[in-house]
Amino acid sequence: MLGHLKNMSLTTIYTQEHNLLIRRLRSARRDAGLTQKEVAKRLGVDQSTISALESGQRRISFALLTTLSKIYKTPFLVFITSKVSIIGLKELKRIAKRKNPKSYKAFMATLRGLFKFTDRV
Repeated sequence: MLGHLKNMSLTTIYTQEHNLLIRRLRSARRDAGLTQKEVAKRLGVDQSTISALESGQRRISFALLTTLSKIYKTPFLVFITSKVSIIGLKELKRIAKRKNPKSYKAFMATLRGLFKFTDRV
């Protein structure tokens, strides 16, 4: 009955890029000190929706990704840049925070400015 599907290549959302995106989303939420339930409440959705996004069971829209970047206080480009860039950014944040909490705040303010990031949600 489904023999015609045997030779078809089925499209999946589980690409390498998508998996990297969802790992970054989960990490950003945790770095922001938020639970899935807290994020869901801010978005007006069920916690299961956030879980599905973070496990890769749901695709994420550009609009939702933008909103999550604001909630997590993480520049949007962090979610869509190369792995090398994100590792470098995390290392810079870690160094700044460890050396001097005030310099960490200044670093994050500069970073937000560079990415034209806003804290408003």
